[in-house]
Amino acid sequence: MPSKFRLRYIFKPLIRVLAKALVKLKITPNLATIIMLSFSILSLISLVFLQNFLLFAIFVFLCGISDGIDGAIARMTQTTTSFGGFFDSFMDRLSEFFIFFALLIHCWENVLWNIVDMKLVIYISFVASMMISYCRSRAELFYKGDFDIGLMARSERLFYIFITNILVFFYGFLMEFLFIYMWLVLGTFFFRFIKIYNQISNQIEKK
Repeated sequence: MPSKFRLRYIFKPLIRVLAKALVKLKITPNLATIIMLSFSILSLISLVFLQNFLLFAIFVFLCGISDGIDGAIARMTQTTTSFGGFFDSFMDRLSEFFIFFALLIHCWENVLWNIVDMKLVIYISFVASMMISYCRSRAELFYKGDFDIGLMARSERLFYIFITNILVFFYGFLMEFLFIYMWLVLGTFFFRFIKIYNQISNQIEKK
């Protein structure tokens, strides 16, 4: 069963309003996807060049919000296509790369508690984040069902980065927040992998 605790349900009314406005402006789903990617690039610029955690957080939030708008526009205008789904998924992964790349550059020489190399923390976090999405996409390709399982799906990952970087702007503790993030996404990946394995095994046994 897919998780019932998803931020997209909370932000769905906002996404619908924004999608309706963009439809009136003749924005296509693919263009909305590109706008989403642009926010991730702006987040990188904000952190790497401006060293501004607040701007970084805001652009990450806008990236997360706009992530659902392209699909909403496609449904409203009845222009859903297989390529659109592929393009959206590809750009989602690319946008996360820009966000993590920004964090990697910023934390390049940082060491948490004089023990934990932050480059390793960010690398593990990025790989685990990608694997969370990859597990679902591959499982849904071969088996029927929604495999959106676990705590830290894409919306939740981006929202965590948004909230924690606002806190970092005022109070600091970036490395500690990223260390916690690493364990959250690792836990979600292993949880999702095990659950998907069990679901697929049950489907095979029923055939």
